[in-house]
Amino acid sequence: MKRVLLLGCTGSIGLQTIDLTKKSLTDFHIVYVSLFSNIEILEESLKDLPYLEKVAIQNPQKAQEFALKHPEYQVILSTDDVNVILAGEKNYDKAVNAITGAAGFQASMKVLEMNKDLCLANKESLVIGGELIKEQLKKSGRLFPIDSEHVALSKLFQHANRDEIKKVIITASGGSLRDVPVDKYKDVTIEEVLNHPTWKMGVRITVDSATMVNKGFEFIEACYLFDWPIENIKPLINDESRIHSALEFKDNSYLFEVGPSDMKIPISFALNENKRVKADFKSVDFDRKCSLNFRKFDKEKYPLFDLVLKTFKKGGTAMAFLNAVDEEAIMRFAAKKISFNQMIEYIQSTVENEMVTFDVVDKKTIQITDQMARKIVKSELD
Repeated sequence: MKRVLLLGCTGSIGLQTIDLTKKSLTDFHIVYVSLFSNIEILEESLKDLPYLEKVAIQNPQKAQEFALKHPEYQVILSTDDVNVILAGEKNYDKAVNAITGAAGFQASMKVLEMNKDLCLANKESLVIGGELIKEQLKKSGRLFPIDSEHVALSKLFQHANRDEIKKVIITASGGSLRDVPVDKYKDVTIEEVLNHPTWKMGVRITVDSATMVNKGFEFIEACYLFDWPIENIKPLINDESRIHSALEFKDNSYLFEVGPSDMKIPISFALNENKRVKADFKSVDFDRKCSLNFRKFDKEKYPLFDLVLKTFKKGGTAMAFLNAVDEEAIMRFAAKKISFNQMIEYIQSTVENEMVTFDVVDKKTIQITDQMARKIVKSELD
């Protein structure tokens, strides 16, 4: 039996992790969970969490409400980061970090410091703190990515000689606006942006998929996960989201990882320490008409993609600044305070003209940079 800590249990990855461990043939028991405030969704999941012992809820009022209703669980009541508190527990084997945004970084570090396995769906942990994560991994803990693209690359690298690889290819769906001309962006609504063509995800990642900030983040993650230069990674849009990543070789041949659009597959691969196991997954029916369509990645359509890569090359805490600005701007677009076009223009302008960074990267400077960026956004957009 493996005891599992699930951080961010009410989001898309969190709920799919619960469903997977409920149905999986492997022996994973979710014993600790965290969430921000949505106790209603947690209530619906309790029937599938028979081994649950501790619950951490960031919102104090919701935490008190849940604790009063459920004395059978130990509820962590604190105004500090409850994810970090829970990650500091000793009696678990693996942690799935499904938190959205910069809030996930400190928890990732704590899991590794506790010498536990980290199954990572929180992109920002590597995007804003990749160097610190890598240094910590030399001392303690293990990291298994959950992003479908990086799980695909993990599989592909197992069957390839690195010296023969010309390019790493990270695929994308193109997001919800892939068929919308740029001159129509001014009329795009949050509802249209959240209508992703192949995946069902949270607000932040779905908006980032439409702007391709998400894909830039995945390039950065690949650099840290596989020690691969960012200059030798390229994007490719696959409409069906069935090709999850690929390798291009020096002889112009390719190796593709093909599979259904089902996040339970990469979650399982991470939990099982980069091993494939049988479970209740979707499948691709090749007996029926099945095609794979590609389109060229249009950088003019996705200006924030290049902004991410340029900012990453600045080093220091630059990515912590960009990430915070992106998070805050998306919140205001989702609240209909600014338009989609205004969001893109604001992110680009703020990162290019108002960036505050530190050359020395540690947990404190990352946090300070994050706070300063959010303060700028609030002063200008609220």
